[in-house]
Amino acid sequence: MWKRVLLSGPPLLLACLWVFCPLRLSAQQPSSESYQKNQDREKQFAKYREIPGAERLGSDQCRSCHEEQAKTFRRSGHSQQGLECEDCHGPGSQHITSDTHGSIVKFGGLKAEHANGVCLWCHAGHEELQNWSSGAHQAHDVRCIDCHQVHTAEPKLATRRERIEACVGCHRKQEFESRLPYHHPVREAKMSCADCHDPHGGTASNNLRSSNLNELCFQCHAEIQGPFTYQHAPVVESCAKCHTPHGSMQRNLLLVSQPTLCLQCHAGHHNGSAVPLLNSCTNCHSSIHGSDVPSATGGSVFMDKSFRNPK
Repeated sequence: MWKRVLLSGPPLLLACLWVFCPLRLSAQQPSSESYQKNQDREKQFAKYREIPGAERLGSDQCRSCHEEQAKTFRRSGHSQQGLECEDCHGPGSQHITSDTHGSIVKFGGLKAEHANGVCLWCHAGHEELQNWSSGAHQAHDVRCIDCHQVHTAEPKLATRRERIEACVGCHRKQEFESRLPYHHPVREAKMSCADCHDPHGGTASNNLRSSNLNELCFQCHAEIQGPFTYQHAPVVESCAKCHTPHGSMQRNLLLVSQPTLCLQCHAGHHNGSAVPLLNSCTNCHSSIHGSDVPSATGGSVFMDKSFRNPK
């Protein structure tokens, strides 16, 4: 192609250069911006790894004393990515000469800001951490190492069961609720807390993996999403108006049993002597989440079939 361009004369060559050069520059621009962001991020978090006046010695020096840690770290994901001890713990020259073996980044006693700052030096640019700074875990000073292991070959959160155990170690109330008779299958490890909650910070309250609770529920319970011609107002507002998500003593994760739940908003039916009927409301009103079926008097009574009063 370029041979033909050269033979066609300078005008055509200049035209091609005018077309292709801007395209190449524009294609390179995002890479340049990404590089600058990485540089800025590294500068922001580099202070958490610094030991003033210390110099790097290399991992061989670390292994001579920390044999057990070196043995497990060699098979870890961090090691496979080329990280060395001093990339996280800081340069070790003063640590070697110190009588107390201080002057090093020891994660065990570090506060959350410092410990997480070391991790964020590498991980702040990852997509899954974009909401970390506004998340509940960051606000409550949870450290990355409280959930994640960095030296082992197998990550702590490799299985669904391990992810659940990491959560319930702090969230004891939710663990108790998951042991009630009716619950999402978290206890059985058929799903985990992270299926609904983003541990690194979500865009909605409670770190939900959706903009609101209903959208999250509809990802699994699409059959009740609608839209319906006749909407049940509490359902539209929030699933939590009637259901509790982590576990309940009532079927279908209801907050309280029927008909008590329905009678909180509706007067209910009576048997003629002012005594309310105590049957389950959904025995008749089975389309309680919404319906396209109208009643004889207009609107809907949320039944599968049209309801007509007997003459």
